[in-house]
Amino acid sequence: MVQCSDIACRDPYIGDVRRQDTQETMSPDSTPDPETGWLALPRCRVGGQVLPLVLLHPRYGIAIQGGPPEAMALLRQRLERARLPAIFPGHLPIVRLAPGQRPETGFDPKQPLTLPGGDAWFTCARRALERDAPQGAVVPIAPRRRRNRRSRRLAVAAGLLALLAGGITLSMVGAGPAKSTLMIEAPAS
Repeated sequence: MVQCSDIACRDPYIGDVRRQDTQETMSPDSTPDPETGWLALPRCRVGGQVLPLVLLHPRYGIAIQGGPPEAMALLRQRLERARLPAIFPGHLPIVRLAPGQRPETGFDPKQPLTLPGGDAWFTCARRALERDAPQGAVVPIAPRRRRNRRSRRLAVAAGLLALLAGGITLSMVGAGPAKSTLMIEAPAS
């Protein structure tokens, strides 16, 4: 079971988690525990709520210990605001752990993490969860207009056709090969 205070947090499965400061963002030197691979984000602010402990693992996903009942939904909304599903499409497991439960046991092996890019999602999710979300509604990004490649190809083809037609016309007009002034005729004998 996790024993927390304002200064430090100790869990037998995760390791030492120490608060570096009391600001909204965590210190940049927080790294995953080398033995277990879990990164602990204590006192994570999500959607106006404070989650006591959020755990990230590059192979398993995200686990939440404590917090309000809607913590999983709040966490998913925060990741959507950070555009994580758009950057890394696929399945990111997010589970809620019971007190004293090992983080690895909370994940369903039938639904593994299937995000592209290896563990790149880990850094993006960490940054999104360490900072407060921008306020306001999510503004959808308009899809990029596809450039009209067909009209561009037609213009290039028309230009090449005009060059070919001009070359054929010049050859039919009778403009024979020009006489070279460099050629010297042999003297008549």
